[in-house]
Amino acid sequence: MAEKNNYLVYLRVIATIFVVLIHASTGFLYLIDTTGFDWNYANWINAATRCSVPIFVIISGFLLIPKDEDTWTFYKKRIPKLFYPFAFWTIIYLIYYFYRYTHFASLSTEKIWSITLDKILHGTNAHLWYLYMIIGLYLAIPFLRKILIQSSTREMEVFLVLWLLSMCFSNKSLYNVMPKFDLTFFSGYVGYLVLGYYLSVKNFDFKKSWLVFAFLYLLMVVIGAVGTNIINQGAKKLDPFFYNYVFVTTAIAAGSLFLWVKDWTQHLQVPAWIATIDKYSFGIYLSHIIPLNFLHPLISKFFSTVWVIPLATISTIIVSIGITFLIRKLPYGKYVSG
Repeated sequence: MAEKNNYLVYLRVIATIFVVLIHASTGFLYLIDTTGFDWNYANWINAATRCSVPIFVIISGFLLIPKDEDTWTFYKKRIPKLFYPFAFWTIIYLIYYFYRYTHFASLSTEKIWSITLDKILHGTNAHLWYLYMIIGLYLAIPFLRKILIQSSTREMEVFLVLWLLSMCFSNKSLYNVMPKFDLTFFSGYVGYLVLGYYLSVKNFDFKKSWLVFAFLYLLMVVIGAVGTNIINQGAKKLDPFFYNYVFVTTAIAAGSLFLWVKDWTQHLQVPAWIATIDKYSFGIYLSHIIPLNFLHPLISKFFSTVWVIPLATISTIIVSIGITFLIRKLPYGKYVSG
């Protein structure tokens, strides 16, 4: 592998698998039955995997903020790598939306254009929200770098504490118990970039550190799963309070898992199957919804839920790798596949 830090390869692969697991399991949560096996199985999977997207952003902060590049060089190198896949997959999922969810022949031209505009502005498929978010973060990185390289680790720790507080202050579910301080500057996914850079310069050298990080991650999983069960007892609509990507428990889980995996894998070799998933990870993220929508109901015909979620996840990843591989074989495919 060309990557110097093998643990980042493992983390990208874990985050990729987590994303597919979320999408393979979330459907079981909407029929709320907090005492049933299917619902609780999906709930625990979601509690364990909601740190997926945050890990991707942490890795971006870890790798990109330390780079000594001026703003325009950074934009020229990296924005096209996001924009071309964004444009390509926006078109693919727009076509897929019309094919799967509408009777296209009966739609008026005005309706087609209305749907198209709305989808382009807000995402032609739900998971593409990530591209809108990450492009915004990439635009901010050169400016964020100028702040962070002048900051001490203690100052970054203050930022991260304020970031965690902003998650509580801005959370609508906590409106009645939180003060109305405006911590917008510290809020949102930008905190994961800061956390990534912080983890690139801060060493946690203490005995059994991996055990502490593992405990913190697992504790956040338990809080998320048990908490979600409690707040959804008797509910008619799923309350995803603990599933929020920008919430305290998710942030702690993401940071703890990052450090746990770093401790455990930094000296390990990368097996071929891990390297393959890593190589196609962005393409897997972008393409996986289409094969998952086909494979999940197919597998459900033959297996119970306990097998459906892992089998749908594994098969979807394999097919998504194949899709990305084939797209990259097309002219200019490597620029748009992800």
